[in-house]
Amino acid sequence: MKTGFEKSERTVAQCPRLLLAALFLLSVIALGQTQPPAKPGPAPIRPFKMHVPDRVLIDLRRRLAEANWPDQLPGTTWEYGADIKKVRELADYWQNGYDWRAQEAKINQFDQFTTEIDGQQIYFIHQRSPRPDAIPLMLIHGWPGSILEFEKLIGPLTDPKDKNSPAFDVIIPSLPGFGYSGPTTTRGWGPQRMAKALVVLMDRLGYSKFGIQGGDWGSAIAQDMAYEAPTHVIGLHLNQIYVPPPNQEAVAKMSDAERKRYSYFDREESSFFFLQASEPQTLAYALTDSPVGWLAWMIGKFQLLTDHNGDFLTAVDRDTFLTDVTLYWATGTIGSAMRIYRENRLTREEMAPTPHLETPVGYADFPKEVAVPPFSWITQTHNIVQKTRMPKGGHFAALEQPDLLVADIRKFFAKIDQK
Repeated sequence: MKTGFEKSERTVAQCPRLLLAALFLLSVIALGQTQPPAKPGPAPIRPFKMHVPDRVLIDLRRRLAEANWPDQLPGTTWEYGADIKKVRELADYWQNGYDWRAQEAKINQFDQFTTEIDGQQIYFIHQRSPRPDAIPLMLIHGWPGSILEFEKLIGPLTDPKDKNSPAFDVIIPSLPGFGYSGPTTTRGWGPQRMAKALVVLMDRLGYSKFGIQGGDWGSAIAQDMAYEAPTHVIGLHLNQIYVPPPNQEAVAKMSDAERKRYSYFDREESSFFFLQASEPQTLAYALTDSPVGWLAWMIGKFQLLTDHNGDFLTAVDRDTFLTDVTLYWATGTIGSAMRIYRENRLTREEMAPTPHLETPVGYADFPKEVAVPPFSWITQTHNIVQKTRMPKGGHFAALEQPDLLVADIRKFFAKIDQK
């Protein structure tokens, strides 16, 4: 008596390949249920070119034309903040004379890329040297700076005229929250987290050994990178090093000149620091909505922090300054960039004091830098192998004195062991 299965049994017996395929499929399914999923690889590195949409530039000019101007006390200039004469002068040029497209084209001559690290897009310039012996060097900006600070350093560092001078592969990231690396979308992007991300970036680019140059927040982040990856960072070249007083006895022993240089910024000009460290979101509403407000805020900082004869534009090129101002405006990162102050306050207070930094440090001391501690304090916390007292220059060393800075970078890394 036939049961109805005979045909099926003959079919399977006659088709061993079908049976084997079924067994293989079942084994794959079972394996997939017991094995963890494969971890994703690093995010890709993508080429990038700057391009601000026309509508953003048109809206910017409209807002400049329709600005509401405040009064200023008769007979005053900078005593109460940014001088209205200078703000009007630059606002007029920004609206009617400044050419973003020309500046954009200059930047786009460099090799630019983006990648994702720790959930955040990171934009950077990566300009390789034609020299096979080039030293990888990351240049890190601060606030209110940007990658534009280093434009005049790229050529001389990557391809020096003197072939006996060190050459460098130059990597210039926009810090998370700044420019095309922003805005940030999660909390916690203080200097330490930024340092970790930039260490990952250098690894992703294939650099196991590298140097770093920085001032302002760039200096703090460079030092955090050296703590994070001491076997990878061969040396730090810094044009600002801040250390707190080691003890009250050290404070009492300060000379009048040391005391003046160390305390002037805190006593007279540090209001913006504390405002951005406490209420960056509140301030962002005003500065993000008004290009004149943002311009005035930037003018005040450059007037304070540069080495000049009464007008900061004698120290910094006008178009370069306005390109920096425009980059923040066009990328919508005025608020997120300022958050670094708040994030630093929230994270640094939870940390123990950092140990002595063993990484070799070259220190370029520019005369108009602010909040400069006595050198004896710095040597207690840092492995200083080179100190240069610069004849001129202020906080924005790469913008103000690029030739002096390049020469000092070369001198420092020429003496550093690359192994």
